[in-house]
Amino acid sequence: MAFCCGFADRSLLLAQAAGGSNYSAFGFGDILESYGATFDAVGGTAIGATSPFAVNLANPAAWNAVRSTRFQTGFTFRQFLNTDAQGTTAQNGGYLQGFSAVFSIDTTRGISAGFGIVPKSNVQYAYRVLQNADDPNRSTSTFFRGTGGMTALYLGGAFQILPKLHLGVMAEYNFGNLEANVQTDATSSLAQSRTIIIDALSGGYGKLGLQYVGIPNLTIGLTAAAGVPMLVNRSANYKFSGALRDTTVNEQLEAAMPVEFGLGLGYTINRVTLLADVCTKDFSALNYRVRRDDLVFRRSNRVSAGVSIAGSTDYTASFLETLGYSFGAGYHQQYLQFGDVGINELYGSFGVQLPVARRVIFDLAVTGGTRGTNTRGLSQELFARFSFSVNVGEIWFQPLFRE
Repeated sequence: MAFCCGFADRSLLLAQAAGGSNYSAFGFGDILESYGATFDAVGGTAIGATSPFAVNLANPAAWNAVRSTRFQTGFTFRQFLNTDAQGTTAQNGGYLQGFSAVFSIDTTRGISAGFGIVPKSNVQYAYRVLQNADDPNRSTSTFFRGTGGMTALYLGGAFQILPKLHLGVMAEYNFGNLEANVQTDATSSLAQSRTIIIDALSGGYGKLGLQYVGIPNLTIGLTAAAGVPMLVNRSANYKFSGALRDTTVNEQLEAAMPVEFGLGLGYTINRVTLLADVCTKDFSALNYRVRRDDLVFRRSNRVSAGVSIAGSTDYTASFLETLGYSFGAGYHQQYLQFGDVGINELYGSFGVQLPVARRVIFDLAVTGGTRGTNTRGLSQELFARFSFSVNVGEIWFQPLFRE
C-alpha cells in the first residue's frame, strides 16, 4: 500500500499555519546547505572561508583557522508564503541548529579537531486538499502533514600537511525519523481513513576538504563527499473507520546518498572578505519518497557569493565600530524536477555580528528568496529565514616551550 502526495491537482489546497516548504514532502526533504548565522549571512558561502571563531562545516580544512576552542549553537525560524493555482497561504516553522565544537590543539603545527550534532535535512509541511464531488453529501478532504528530518553526528580533524596547505577530514553518522501523516475526512464514515508512515534512517557519510593559503590574501578551498546508501526501516500503519481492519506493514529500503564536489574562493583586503562558492551534488540515483509519477531526482547545483566586513578589534573602538556586517546571494538548482519543470531557488542574505564579550559572539542573519513555480499543480514559495547563533570560546591548549 502507498499514498500519493501531490499539491493541488484539480482540488483546493488549504495550507495550515504551522508548516514549511511543501517540497519537503519528497526525497530527504529540504537539504540544509548552511550551518550557523555566520555563513547564512553570506549566502551559505563557506568552502573558501576562514574564520578565527566560526565553526565551518562546509569545509573541515577551515578548522585550522580557529585559534581557540569554540562552541556554537543557534536557532533558525522560517516563514513561507506559498502560492498555487487556488490562492496564497502562509506557513512557518523552525529548527535548532544543533551543537558544534572545534578544538585548536596546535596552531603552530596546524592540528585541530571537531565534533558535533547538527540537522542535515528538514521535513516540515502541512496542507489540506478538498476533493470535489457531484454529491454534496459525500464530500471528502485529505490532510497531509510531514515532520522530522535527517541529523548528522560528526567527528573529524584538520591537519597542515604542507606549508600553507590544510587537509580536513569529517566522518558522519546520519540518522533520523521522517513521519508522514495522511488523514482523509469524509461525510461517509466508510470513506474515512488515516495513514501514518514512519521512516527510520541510518547511514554513513564522509567529507574531505582542502584549503590552500599560500597566495597572499587568497584562500582556495576544495571539498569532496560521498556515503554508503541510507538504510530506511519503514513502518506504515493504515487505519480505516469502516469495516476493514487496520493494517501495519514493515519493510526495509535503501536510499542512495549523493556524491558531492565543491570549490570556494576567499579574498581578504584589510577587514573586507570576498567569498564565492560552486557546489554540486548528484541525486540522480535517488529513488526515495517519490510520490508523484512525474517526479525525477537530478543533480543539485548551487552558486553563491558573499561579502563580509569584520568589526574593529581595537580596545578603543566604539560599540558600533565593533559590529560586523555581511551580505550574500545565491542561485540553487535543487534536486527536484517535475516533468520538465525544475525546482530552483534564488535568494539574498544580510547579517550582523555582535561581539558581546571578549570570547562571546552573537550572529544574526536574514535570508529571503523565492523557490519553485505554481504550474503543473505545484506551488511557488516566497520565504524568509531568520538565523541566530551564539559562539563561545576558550583557550584549552597552550603551546609548550622546551629549553
